[in-house]
Amino acid sequence: MKRTSAAPETVWSRYGAFLREPPETVLAWTDPHSEARGWLVLNSRRGGAAGGGTRMRRGLGPDEVVYLAKIMELKFALSGPAIGGAKSGIAFDPADPRREEVLERWFAAIEPFLRSCYGTAGDLNVDEARDVVPLCRSLGIRHPQEGVARGHFRLAGEALAARLEAMESALHGPADPDRTVPGAHDLRVIDLVTGYGVARATLKLLELQGRDPTTTPALVEGFGNVGGAATWYLARAGVPIAGIVDARHGLVPDAPLGPEAVAELLRRRRRNLLPVEPARGTADRRRFERAAGTIYVCAAASGTLDGAALDALEERGVEIVASGANRPFAAAEPGDTRLEREADGRFAVIADMVANCGAARSFYHFMRGAEPDDPAAVFDSIAGLIEGAVEEAVGRAGNPRRGLLAAALDMTMERAARGAGDPA
Repeated sequence: MKRTSAAPETVWSRYGAFLREPPETVLAWTDPHSEARGWLVLNSRRGGAAGGGTRMRRGLGPDEVVYLAKIMELKFALSGPAIGGAKSGIAFDPADPRREEVLERWFAAIEPFLRSCYGTAGDLNVDEARDVVPLCRSLGIRHPQEGVARGHFRLAGEALAARLEAMESALHGPADPDRTVPGAHDLRVIDLVTGYGVARATLKLLELQGRDPTTTPALVEGFGNVGGAATWYLARAGVPIAGIVDARHGLVPDAPLGPEAVAELLRRRRRNLLPVEPARGTADRRRFERAAGTIYVCAAASGTLDGAALDALEERGVEIVASGANRPFAAAEPGDTRLEREADGRFAVIADMVANCGAARSFYHFMRGAEPDDPAAVFDSIAGLIEGAVEEAVGRAGNPRRGLLAAALDMTMERAARGAGDPA
């Protein structure tokens, strides 16, 4: 049966109240050996556990970590498992040579949660394989999702060890040949799944809008695991890539990039940055701010889209905003939804809890006992879930071009409120 969303004003009011409600647990930490500060937020321990990645950036604050934990709650309501949302955040410059020491002390501080009820992963400036997994193992924790496996799935002993080993083998191994980037041998399944989900969400919306991907150019903000993979999968589907920007530089080609050119950028990428000459990259960063496109993929830091940015996107011809980043819209204070509401009335916004749930779905896919010997299965699971969610959001909105964010919020808040059982 087709569902229709509640009135937008009702949805936004309920969402604002959800954002303002205090989370269940907030652990604040001050590093004794540096200026770093950290926060672990568990919005709830629904189903006995909570999950969300670990990020590090200069200027991070507790309000951002709380918001992200709440978005994770809605994300899990869609993707599974039926657990609470959480987030781990460290306010520190990731370029500082003391970065690894700070991460070690932070993970030691949250060890009891990691063992019992909290599952984490990589996030902004923190890599799953290079940072999170080794840090957990140094504490005697088999896998960053051990807390979810114990707290929600109630696994222990040999069953726990076997499930975590199978999940790590699958997610940290190579993708199947049809899904991987040719020649980029260092890319693993876990590096690709979130960007793959962003691309599938975008392509499904293009289909529902009746657009031809090959004539619908995209601009991409961010070239890390999410932005890089999303760019690749969009280009492979025929979407012309009109420009890319990262934290330092930009790339605005004379002719849109196709899949071969994007694959070459990914093969040459270092530390999630575009492989461009600094002089050209600086000039192209300024050009990117004026480059035209129909799709805008946000896959960088949170809060990059303010009112001026929305005006600029409209002037550049953008009609679709794909939220590859968690919380791409700036907020003046906790519970402030003004920019999200404004964007929802001006663009077709694919919500972050829909587009960005590939990694969450991957963990759930294997933690519930799926066979790990078919790497393609997790991609199929992500595509089916996300494409179905985009279609449902469009159906609830009654319009494939406006109101999609409110519809997605209504959909995920409704599922979170039911709070019983894991999604299919």
